[in-house]
Amino acid sequence: MDQWSIPIGYQEVLADYAQKNAVTRETAFSNLMDFIQLKDQYFSQILVYIENAEQYLDGGEEIPEQELQLAYMESFGENTVGAMVKCYFRRLESKDLLLAVGYDSELSTWEILSFFQRKIPSMDLNGDTLCLYYVKDMNSLSEAKKSFSLLENEEGEEYCKAGYFPSIYVDEDEEEWEEE
Repeated sequence: MDQWSIPIGYQEVLADYAQKNAVTRETAFSNLMDFIQLKDQYFSQILVYIENAEQYLDGGEEIPEQELQLAYMESFGENTVGAMVKCYFRRLESKDLLLAVGYDSELSTWEILSFFQRKIPSMDLNGDTLCLYYVKDMNSLSEAKKSFSLLENEEGEEYCKAGYFPSIYVDEDEEEWEEE
């Protein structure tokens, strides 16, 4: 494949973006291209892989597993159209966290990304499911993809937490009834 020549100004912006987001330059470029391709699409199902999940929360290393899971579940589940969220995290095994989220209605890619630090992750599609990978180096995506099986593995149920977050939107019929 031919190498592309990116103007110096854009190279500097990309390098700065990569540094601020703690990713490699190649990953930063790839993430931006993923976003450009998927920005206008809508999804009701997402899978999320967060590498070293503790680093995103102040004092994350000291937060108990269950509370850390709940913090991420709330990030992707609260203030939405309604969502069923399942989370897997096992600190002794890995610092990585997994989420499976089913929204009651479709949300745009941009709305989904706004739930977590407005950071653009690596992305791909698995059928109708949007997969988000918050990783430093996109070369680790194949391992991340394999780890989603832990969400379905009955052996790891003690490390899974699930819950439903109701919609923040008031149904118009309910609103009319309350006004009377």
